[in-house]
Amino acid sequence: MKIYTWNDILAILNGESSAEFPKTGLSTGCFDGLHKGHRKLLSALIEACRSKGLSAGVVTFSRPLPGIKHSSDYKGDITTLNQRLKLFEDLGIDFVIIVDFDDSFACMMGADYLNILLNVCNMELLAEGIDFRCGFKGATDAQAIRYWAEKNNVETIFVDPVYFREGTDEEERISSSYIRTMLSRGFFTTAQELLERPFELDVAAFKRDSNCSQLLPPDGLYRTENEKGELVRLEIKEGKIVELPECDSVKFI
Repeated sequence: MKIYTWNDILAILNGESSAEFPKTGLSTGCFDGLHKGHRKLLSALIEACRSKGLSAGVVTFSRPLPGIKHSSDYKGDITTLNQRLKLFEDLGIDFVIIVDFDDSFACMMGADYLNILLNVCNMELLAEGIDFRCGFKGATDAQAIRYWAEKNNVETIFVDPVYFREGTDEEERISSSYIRTMLSRGFFTTAQELLERPFELDVAAFKRDSNCSQLLPPDGLYRTENEKGELVRLEIKEGKIVELPECDSVKFI
């Protein structure tokens, strides 16, 4: 899987790079956790790309946008960037474009963003969730995207949300924010169902940066499993890992 930055894309746009993309299909999103809803969307993207001979790509952000826009009440990232990249690759994504969300990107109009994907990334197909919005203040919605796509001969796929019901409760839309709430309460079984895998803490990221933005479960002593399948005791106290284990990651089982 190839990895590009948004600066790489701008360099091509400005004639500072001679790199070229094959014909592509793309999806843009934070994809924090890569949960069931994300997987439904990206599976639709990959299937359509394979049938049309396109390269399947994702545009994502170095940090989930809620962590940037609503940092005061944000619980933390479900997955680190490295974890997300590994999940994309395992799913079958061919390339990823990583955006560092800044003022210049935030102020970009939706049509300008889509035109860059069209002209630089050779986009012929765009797959998004039905409520996807892009551009300055999220002004470009699905209807506007469809209009732009028709004018530019770009095929669109819009995927409906995925819901789940726990016990006798009302249906809940699967979202990264809901999974963050489940993890912050220590509801690992529910999180595992929605993620389709156990919640995994990126220990290596905490070793590199003690202020790692990945979400930590509530204070307590946990029975976890490292990448070798060995049991690891992990203690969280006052919102911090008491002692980092000698491994790269642990799963909450």
